[in-house]
Amino acid sequence: MIRNLLLICGLVVSQFSFGAGGQQEVTEAAQLIRKEAADHRLILIGELHGTREIPKLLAQLMSAYSTEDPVLLGLEVPHSEQPAFVRFLASDGSASATSALLSGPFWQVHNSQHDGRRSYDMVDLIKHVRRLRAEGRQVDILTYDNEPTKTANSEARDKAMADRIREGFAALPRGRFLVLAGNVHAMLERPSNAPAEMQTPMGTYLRDLDPFSVDISARNGEFWACTKQCGAVAAHPSSEASQRTDDGPYNLLVVLPRLSVAHLIGASPH
Repeated sequence: MIRNLLLICGLVVSQFSFGAGGQQEVTEAAQLIRKEAADHRLILIGELHGTREIPKLLAQLMSAYSTEDPVLLGLEVPHSEQPAFVRFLASDGSASATSALLSGPFWQVHNSQHDGRRSYDMVDLIKHVRRLRAEGRQVDILTYDNEPTKTANSEARDKAMADRIREGFAALPRGRFLVLAGNVHAMLERPSNAPAEMQTPMGTYLRDLDPFSVDISARNGEFWACTKQCGAVAAHPSSEASQRTDDGPYNLLVVLPRLSVAHLIGASPH
């Protein structure tokens, strides 16, 4: 989504590179985010939708952060799905509980309308949070998106999402709030050369909360997106190495060696 905007990086102060070891590269990325985010409590993770790697990365961050403090995970899912998520997190994680979660309207989108947010990889992340809670960790999920409509207003949508994130943050007196969002939503400012139709990003409304914003891309592979039509899209990296920046839309650019299309629900990967 608007990948050309991600070439706007600001001044690089340090670079990092990962090995090409599958799960190991995700582990290294999670470690880098934790190191660079330091004491920031609100961490915006800008993703390319529809990958296998990014849900795994969030699972690692949830596991690591929840050993120390409460962790809230924000997902770009309509807020009306929140009761279903609450029920699932309190469930035994059985097949029937999973089916009940996936019976909600959000998951019933198919083929040409599928933007990549619905995948079994994301379900695995949700299940991971449920298991952490069953182990006694203080973890939870907040769904913060608007309801999809044919007349959706991007400007109003980002503002409404920011308001829900602000409410969630206010209800979390300590610990971390990890917010997974499309990469444009996670921007801390609207780039000066952004196209006229681009909205004010969600992250800009949260600047007073001292967020740490991360953009994730890759040197190779594919993700799932909807441009003229929905389908697998080649990853176009913003850099050959992960970078910490002094200025710009993000604080940290994480460049994985490769992204792969998720195990999608309701859409064929080919």
